[in-house]
Amino acid sequence: HTQKTMAAAKAALAAQLDALMGKERDVPVDMRTNRKLSPDDEEVDKYWLVGLSPYILFRNTRSDLGPWDKVTDDDAKETWDKLPQEKKDEYGYEYDTMRFLEQLVGDLDKTIKRHQDKLEQDKTSKVITLSAETRTQVDALAKEINDLQASAQRLGEEGDVDGSMKAMQTVEELKVKKDGLENPQFPGKEKVMEVCDVCCNFMANTDSDVRKAEHLAGKQHMGWNQIRTKLKELKEMNGGAGPPPK
Repeated sequence: HTQKTMAAAKAALAAQLDALMGKERDVPVDMRTNRKLSPDDEEVDKYWLVGLSPYILFRNTRSDLGPWDKVTDDDAKETWDKLPQEKKDEYGYEYDTMRFLEQLVGDLDKTIKRHQDKLEQDKTSKVITLSAETRTQVDALAKEINDLQASAQRLGEEGDVDGSMKAMQTVEELKVKKDGLENPQFPGKEKVMEVCDVCCNFMANTDSDVRKAEHLAGKQHMGWNQIRTKLKELKEMNGGAGPPPK
């Protein structure tokens, strides 16, 4: 198992070096062909040419798609970008990229839906059972709150603004106390889990602002955001018909 893992790691590293330094990185300088790569060369990453390669985007993340032996080449990219759209259509790379991204997003959306359904199920089945003693306290507080609210309204109508405001202040304090008894884990806010509908990460409504910002700036979220944006862009080509197949 360890040997397999090491072999996979070496293959991944070799692919990264190929992408950065080219396939001829190990060939002695005087023997290199230094041939300029074209968009249709087999070793060129066609997804990258079109604008986004999920293999590169998710390398070393939870969504890593595994080793990838295709290279990113500036000459090939420059040639591709200068091609008229009719010529690009002949290659079919945009169509292939669109289908690949559709498959990735479709699979992820199924997982997101599955997690959301499970959370919804958990939410409906999760009822906090309060002890008889706590339930009695909660009921007593609820009655006190109702009585005070009615009292505050009456005082307000009678022109006793200070008395009315004082009663409402006590109502707010009692509400906090009642909530603390009903949700002992997160007073004032029951912890609710949710699934990010962009990248499938789990988030909680009790997460700090720092945690939320880290999630939005993370490689996973940004990567899936880019993929969804690119897929939308490709689908909107040719008046919504998308790029043609080869």
